[in-house]
Amino acid sequence: MIRMTEKQAEELMADLDAKISKRWQATVDRTQFMQELKEGKLKKESIKLFYQNWGAFVPVINSVYTAAFYKHLWFFVKNVDLMEIYTQKVLDEFGHPTPPGHIQILIGTGNALGLTAEEVLLSPMLPKARALPDFHRTLLMDGLVQEYWFSVLWEGAFGASCLDWFKALTLHYGLTTEQASYFSKHHEADTMDHLDRKAHGAVTKTVLARLLQQGIYERPGYSMEYCAVTPVDLVALMMDEVYKATH
Repeated sequence: MIRMTEKQAEELMADLDAKISKRWQATVDRTQFMQELKEGKLKKESIKLFYQNWGAFVPVINSVYTAAFYKHLWFFVKNVDLMEIYTQKVLDEFGHPTPPGHIQILIGTGNALGLTAEEVLLSPMLPKARALPDFHRTLLMDGLVQEYWFSVLWEGAFGASCLDWFKALTLHYGLTTEQASYFSKHHEADTMDHLDRKAHGAVTKTVLARLLQQGIYERPGYSMEYCAVTPVDLVALMMDEVYKATH
């Protein structure tokens, strides 16, 4: 069993944050897709196809998060105080600005890109793009409790990248700040405390710190670092697949 003090858990989280950020810079930021997006040279067709695949991913990852409460109910019942911050994130995702929550902002930015709600939410995902939601879903259903929670640590890196998206869409692709709000809102929600609630990344770290203090077991092949950094590679894979499909 792996068991850590609170300080050791915090140090591990900081180390993984650094590794995720480094991996993001080495993979996602270096994709042809992301480089051209930031320069305003990416085809609108590529942006729209990515957004369709991302739009199909969002309801899955949000529903996986709610399913985690049932799957890990024994842990939350044992640690009732953590139900508060867990619920804060649920309220943010599904209640802000009004129910059904962030999905409204997702659709709004999609509309500004020329996509209907159906195209944003119901388009079939490209095969390699589907690897990202399937990874999270598999860890929740088949993995040990900490594997899922480590796998969503990349929210912070995604939130930071949302600022690049927001700048590109408003500077190069004609969207207003309101129309690009899916990315500005997620930059805020994933990287900083807001609305008297913890940043989404901070919620994950709080849960993980408690798990590590109470003790975890690791499956062979599913280390903490593997679960944490693999989604970054899968985001890059999605971008590469979209770029290939539109060029």
